[in-house]
Amino acid sequence: MNRSGLPAPAAHPTAPRRIRIRSPLAGLGHMAVTNLRTGWPPLLAATGLPVALVVVMSASIASLYPDLSQRQEYAATMGTSVPTIAFNGHGYGLTTLGGITAYEVGFMGQLFFPLFGALLAIRLTRREEEAGRIELITALPVGRLTPLSAASLLLVGTAAITAALMAAGMIATGLPVAGSVWYAAGAGECILFFAALGLLACELCRQASTARTLCLVALTLAFLGRLAIDAARANAAWASPLGWLPQIRAFDDSTGPRAWPLIAYAAGTVLLWLAAMAIASRRDLGAGLIAPRPGPAGGGARRVGGWRLSLAGARSSALTWGLIASTWAVIIGLLSEEMTRLVNANPALLRAMGIDRGSDLTIMMACIIMVSAAGAAAVQGATHLAAEETEGRLGALLSTATPRIRLWAGWWAARIALALAIVGWSVLLLGATTCWTTGESASLTAALRSGASYAAPVLLVAAVAAALGAISPRLAPLAWIVVVWMVVVGFLAEALRLPEWARDLSFAHMVGVLPVDEPSTGIIAAQWAAAAVLLAAAAALFAARDLRAG
Repeated sequence: MNRSGLPAPAAHPTAPRRIRIRSPLAGLGHMAVTNLRTGWPPLLAATGLPVALVVVMSASIASLYPDLSQRQEYAATMGTSVPTIAFNGHGYGLTTLGGITAYEVGFMGQLFFPLFGALLAIRLTRREEEAGRIELITALPVGRLTPLSAASLLLVGTAAITAALMAAGMIATGLPVAGSVWYAAGAGECILFFAALGLLACELCRQASTARTLCLVALTLAFLGRLAIDAARANAAWASPLGWLPQIRAFDDSTGPRAWPLIAYAAGTVLLWLAAMAIASRRDLGAGLIAPRPGPAGGGARRVGGWRLSLAGARSSALTWGLIASTWAVIIGLLSEEMTRLVNANPALLRAMGIDRGSDLTIMMACIIMVSAAGAAAVQGATHLAAEETEGRLGALLSTATPRIRLWAGWWAARIALALAIVGWSVLLLGATTCWTTGESASLTAALRSGASYAAPVLLVAAVAAALGAISPRLAPLAWIVVVWMVVVGFLAEALRLPEWARDLSFAHMVGVLPVDEPSTGIIAAQWAAAAVLLAAAAALFAARDLRAG
């Protein structure tokens, strides 16, 4: 009743209702299950590859150094050498199989563990948002922080399962239970720490490619920082997160395991995750604190060339991979004299590496890194083109007067030129620094000759990536397997006791272990021919099929 005594009018059926604010974590369980069902392949890879690396290395070390005298010789040479300490970090318990296993995993583990965590975080968050799937999900009764929280749950679960399987595998190969658990816990927390860094990078950047570049730069700086600290024998392992893992000292009987690195990883993970959550709670969907630089407001009357688009999109990635290859070339060149002395004094290492002269080790190691970096730049070109197609921008461009084949050919001509330039520039730096350090002018000739021979594998990697992307943009990321396998064969073939047929699956190994072996001119010619055939077939496939979008 109102003041006039008449009944109050009924509420209009279209009158606005009070909006109920959803919890920021609403729908967390359902979204985590959905991400698990749709994203299990990268989760499986991020779990299986680190476990396989450590367990296979553990089994191989047991056969390489079965006697205590051999392990004591290893500790007296490898454990005291500045170059190996710089690459692998400090070694502890090197008279035990577990200590040698942790030390040998060092270089590869300090690269792959963080990389798997960061890339998985980007795949679960920014890549999904960039593809528009997060926008569809958040239209449902889902909280604002649910996507990031669901990805975080999967990352924690992946790291925990990886650590558990790693510990079980190490124990199965005969390593001590306590040491295996401590080492696996450190590896799992290292993966999770850099996964949290990947989450933060995804909140800072608007594009997945930018987030990957940012994480790659951060990982490189962390590794180089640890390398400089350990090479100088400074007591500052705390200064780099990659220096924390060796400091766990999982298999060191003299001091016992240390817990502070695990605490540091846990605290750092929480801080990075809180920073990512704080940004996610305030930013708009699809936005980021680091916005890409806008292009020009207008274009010229000329047709858009594929090589111009490729160069514009490849500036950051090519610069990143080029800097990585160049930095490694300079570092290895500066350490070449000490590394040569070490290897010549350790016959067991010569046998393990499959070489006869220690002077060839520096160029061999550097060439593996440089060829892999150049191949990675080419593969990133394939994934970039696939993303342009999936998101419809390539289709919009081809709806103009731009010919499809001309655009594709220009794109790959620019990417292949950049990849070959990375090899050429880095081998020139390697030869110059090695020559300056050792005083041997033959080092420059050997480096340049190796670089020229390895141009064919780089071109073949690019051709395989182009062919996979031409078949379907979804297949383009598979070309990363080729690059990863070249790294594994280059650094771990002898330690893992890989059969010759498995080694020959590496395009670089097909040519030969340079400069130890004479380059196989027949294989090089066959790789050039195979690359030409694959590129021609890829162009035909790309011209014939329908685009995925646009």
